[in-house]
Amino acid sequence: MIAASFVRTLRVLLVVGSVTTSSAAWAQTPAPPPPEPPRLGPSNNSELGLVVASGNAKSTSVALRNVYVYRWPTSEFGWEMGWLRADSRDGDRFAVQTSSGFDVVEPDTQTDSQRLFSKLRYQRQLSARQDWFANFDAIRDEPSNINSQFVLAAGLGTTWRKSDRLTFRTAYGISYTDEDLVVEGSRHFGGYRLGYSLKGKPTTTTGVESELTFDGSFDEGDDIRTDWLNGLTVAMNSRMALKAGIRLLFRNEPALETLELRTPAGVVIGGVDVFKKKVDTNLTTSLVITF
Repeated sequence: MIAASFVRTLRVLLVVGSVTTSSAAWAQTPAPPPPEPPRLGPSNNSELGLVVASGNAKSTSVALRNVYVYRWPTSEFGWEMGWLRADSRDGDRFAVQTSSGFDVVEPDTQTDSQRLFSKLRYQRQLSARQDWFANFDAIRDEPSNINSQFVLAAGLGTTWRKSDRLTFRTAYGISYTDEDLVVEGSRHFGGYRLGYSLKGKPTTTTGVESELTFDGSFDEGDDIRTDWLNGLTVAMNSRMALKAGIRLLFRNEPALETLELRTPAGVVIGGVDVFKKKVDTNLTTSLVITF
């Protein structure tokens, strides 16, 4: 009896000692550090992509994007602007006969595509997860036959996750659009805005971003527009990085353009209005400078 009681007591002491040791070890294990607070004050990222061809081919492509952000403890102001332009030779070279032979004529270059945009935003936190925002977008898009487009939007946002490695936020609000199209003229209408923003850092030198803005019209349910930006950045040092990005611009009811109507023999007999394409794709590679 005494031996059995001693064995049971020894077992209890061993279990208690094991639990105590494990608890002490767990208590000494450092908890994961909280995410670093965002740096207050101004910050700026500039992206520049340039392609120039000369000689037998003659073309120039410029892609510029700049993102400026100023942060306060509970709010931030952002300004994003961009310029995308592509110029190429207007036709092929040709020769003109002269008394001594011929002269080669080099056609001038013309602008094939040009898009300008400027986007202002203000965001203020209501709580750790909730915020309200106000946006103002100004766009000129010649390939899409948009002389000018101004969009004012405001609403609420929710931050679902925020850490050093991943930030994900959704937004929802109302909007007002004032635009001037080449064929249709001026249009004004109210609508709604939805969107998300995702920023991740898979490694210490690699970053990914994905932003989607979805605009709809209260006047016409089929008139929807999206601006979807995705990018991959690889840092070379603390100030410079290389970036590859793709921007998809979609409009379910695109603007009209007037085309010449010709006979099968090539004789112009009038004009006809047709819709532009619904999707524009901008693929860029650029150098990013942070300061």
